[in-house]
Amino acid sequence: MVILSGPQGSGKIAAVQCLSRILMGNCAQCHLMVGHPWGFGRSENLAMFTEVHTRFTTEKLLCLIEEAWLPENTQCVFIACLARISPAELLSFFTEVAAQLRHGQLMGFGDARFSEPIPFPPNLFLIGTMDTSNFNWWDHNLLSKTTVVQWPMARSLASVSHNEIAPPWESEFLRSCVRHKQVAYHKVYSVLRQLKQPLMPLFQIEALLREHAIPDLHEVIDEAVLYLANCWSRLGNGLFDPSLKDNLMIALDLAIAQILLPRVGDRIREDATLRKQLLTALTVEYPRSAAFVSTLTYLT
Repeated sequence: MVILSGPQGSGKIAAVQCLSRILMGNCAQCHLMVGHPWGFGRSENLAMFTEVHTRFTTEKLLCLIEEAWLPENTQCVFIACLARISPAELLSFFTEVAAQLRHGQLMGFGDARFSEPIPFPPNLFLIGTMDTSNFNWWDHNLLSKTTVVQWPMARSLASVSHNEIAPPWESEFLRSCVRHKQVAYHKVYSVLRQLKQPLMPLFQIEALLREHAIPDLHEVIDEAVLYLANCWSRLGNGLFDPSLKDNLMIALDLAIAQILLPRVGDRIREDATLRKQLLTALTVEYPRSAAFVSTLTYLT
């Protein structure tokens, strides 16, 4: 699951549409839905409209789950995008779902509750967009299964045409996805074994956090390595850059900024010395991670 957070009109929905074209060649399997009934904000029946809207969204997503599990669709990518969600949808469709996915199955979804658990299809990707300049919902359950991408400015993504996009590679994308810790470490080793200590920056940041009495980071490091493993295809092609070293640097920056630091954001915000040390370690080569720390400094 992914949350795209940024100012209104900054290109978040266009980014989702471009992603679907890259993976699938078209948007037929990308379902864009209204995340929150903002248009009824002044209605006297706001509570009723919100309840109906939540029920409709739940039913639509349950239909997508069923469709994604069909045998003929297991090698097809499905994307469900809830556009312009509020904190309420963030909680019900992301945080609560993420908490359940830590155990591998769902007992509830949206406003629906199940008598028997159901598995979540690995070929369905749930994306939400939020119109906010500062994302402040760094919940442990949410972050366990959700990547939060802070989208800082408008991009010229909506104008990308089908002719400018590479042919679909959804089957290769799904086959390349790694879901388990042991497989992730093996894949990272096989891809990066020609580099000397490729994960040293990640472990250096972990060590710095431990120096400031922030314990129990093993699980978060495992999640960061899982993220890194998915930054290369099974054939070793980089997700962000064809260069092995450059792709690693970008992937490390994103893993630190989106997985490691948000888990300890409150501690970083409270410790000015730690913020200064992190900025010193990150500013030169890891701009996204440094920007995250700077945001915490600004909010202090």
